[in-house]
Amino acid sequence: MAKNIDEVVEFNTKDLFTVVGNSDDEAEKLESTPYSYWGETFKQLWKNPLTIICIAIIILIVIMAFVGPLIKQYKIIGAGNKTTFDTFENYLPPSADHFFGTAGAEMKPYDGQDLWTLVWKGTQLSLLLGTVVALIDTFFGIIIGSMWGYFKWLDPILIELRNFINTIPSILLYILLMQFLEPSFWTIVLVLCMFGWMGLAGFIRNQIIIIRNREYNIASQTLGSSSKAMITHNLLPYLISVIVTVISTAIPGAISSEVGLAYFNLSFKADDQVTLGQVLTLAAKDNWIDHIYLLLAPMVVMAPLTICFFYLGLALADATDPKNHR
Repeated sequence: MAKNIDEVVEFNTKDLFTVVGNSDDEAEKLESTPYSYWGETFKQLWKNPLTIICIAIIILIVIMAFVGPLIKQYKIIGAGNKTTFDTFENYLPPSADHFFGTAGAEMKPYDGQDLWTLVWKGTQLSLLLGTVVALIDTFFGIIIGSMWGYFKWLDPILIELRNFINTIPSILLYILLMQFLEPSFWTIVLVLCMFGWMGLAGFIRNQIIIIRNREYNIASQTLGSSSKAMITHNLLPYLISVIVTVISTAIPGAISSEVGLAYFNLSFKADDQVTLGQVLTLAAKDNWIDHIYLLLAPMVVMAPLTICFFYLGLALADATDPKNHR
């Protein structure tokens, strides 16, 4: 009986299945592509149409910052020749000759100049300033915040420093510093970066305190991992979404800070340089209610730039979070 069952099973096996053999190479093949963190991050990022629109607007503004002044080639103060620049009648409305109109009588020393040229020239310097300040703040924020959260002996020192700085209005610190420093590009960078890193450093410190005593970190310490390896391999990768988000939002933050400096006449000398902050501040002090385009001209650039960077930061936070990956 057993023999008959074996014969039936063997017959059915041959009838229903075809033996193709085995191959080690075929066994090692993966049916799906290997996981790539950055590949999946960009894949998540490009899924959102609004993110693509924001990136396109930012790229367009950056291109126009350099191409815009070439479309209407008017000389302005700070363009390399202080004595020869093009001035026109004050309060000329937007037209084919002056796309944004001309500056008002109270916008000295830019009165009568082409607002199109002023805005795009100011965008050049503001973007450069914002990028440099954001990178420096992020660099020191990551390093100091990582050490602050990991080494407990640094906690009382930096907490007292943070408490002291937070009790003093930032604008007061800016005024005191600018009384002893000559306004220039690197002076403004120094003033904005002197304590600008503290916000990111404090946030990273809090996050590292939360995760530094988790099981895998304790195991790494037990196995003899160095402090540098613990910070760079175990802790910071966990915070990459936060870091990327802060970088994207720090650029418009630095530009806005320069606007505040310009309002109190602590920014660049208007005779030498032009920024979005200076144009916006002088327009706000002029009769912009009757000539609304004076205020709209710099806001046409600054508002979309700030909104797009802010939204891009939120999109990057979601895209870089591994929980949202496949």
